[in-house]
Amino acid sequence: MSNLNSNSNGHHLNGAGNGLVHLNGNGRKPGSSIVVDNDPAAMAEPTLLWDGLPPAVAKSLAQPLDPAFISQRRGRAGMIFHYLEGHTVIDQANRIFGFGGWGYDLVGEVTLRQLEAVDPRTGEVKTSSAYSAPVRVIVVGAPSRTDVGFHAVTEETSDGHDTALKGAVTDGLKRALRSFGVQFGNGFYGDQVDHGVRFQPEQVQTQAGRDPERAKPNPHTKNSQAEMLRNRLLELGAAQGFNEQQVREAVQARTGMDLEALEAAELAPLVKAAANKLNRMQKAKDA
Repeated sequence: MSNLNSNSNGHHLNGAGNGLVHLNGNGRKPGSSIVVDNDPAAMAEPTLLWDGLPPAVAKSLAQPLDPAFISQRRGRAGMIFHYLEGHTVIDQANRIFGFGGWGYDLVGEVTLRQLEAVDPRTGEVKTSSAYSAPVRVIVVGAPSRTDVGFHAVTEETSDGHDTALKGAVTDGLKRALRSFGVQFGNGFYGDQVDHGVRFQPEQVQTQAGRDPERAKPNPHTKNSQAEMLRNRLLELGAAQGFNEQQVREAVQARTGMDLEALEAAELAPLVKAAANKLNRMQKAKDA
C-alpha cells in the first residue's frame, strides 16, 4: 500500500481517522437493515437478561466446530498446530451472523514495528520487522470485540510489506472473532483435548487407553452440569432484579423451550450472555 505515513516511531497506516469500515457481504454496515420491533411484548423487561443475539445465532455458536474447516501447520519442535484461514472465519461469520449482521473496522493505526532478538548460540543481535493492527468486530446484538493482529515481514519488498500489512489486519479479525467461541477457533487455545471440534466416533481418542467404554459420556455428569448452569442462570437473573418466573419466561421466549428441558450445551451460552449483561450493568452503575 502506498498511503503509509512515517514518523520517528515507524510507519503507520491511519485506520482511525479515515473512516475506513469493512462492510459485510451485502455492502451495508452492521445493523443498517435491522427492522425495529415495536411490539410491546418483544420489548418486555425480561429481554434485559440477555445479550441481543438471536436464538439461532446462539445455538450455532454453541455447536462443535466442523473439522472440515480446520487447517494445519507445522510449528516449533515439529508440533502440529490447528488454525482457521482468514477466508474461513469470514465465511463462518456470514453463515452464523448473516450477511447484514456483522462487520469489522480498524480502531487505530496499522504500525510497522522494528524488532530485535539475540541469538542464544552466537549472541548476535538480529533485527526483523512486523505489522500490528487493532481490529474491532461489530455483531448486531452483542458488544463489540477488539483485538490486535500481528504479521511478520518475510520479504523486504513492496509486495512483502503489502502481504504483511494485510496479514496483520486478517489476524486481528480472526483474534477478535475468536471471542465468540469454538466456531472461530477459540478451542485451539489452552489445554482443551478436543478443541471443541466435532470428530467422527472413530476419531475419538481419550487418555483412557482409547477404551470405547471409558470414552462414553457419563449421563449423570451431564445432568449435574445442566443443573448447575440452571441454578447459575437463576442467580444471574436475581442479581439483575428478576424473579425465577421472569427468568423462566425469558428463557422460553428466547429458546422456545422450558428451562428444565435445556441441556448443558444449550444453557452455557445463556449463562454467558446473562453474565455479560450483568457485568455491563454493574460497570454502568459504577461509572
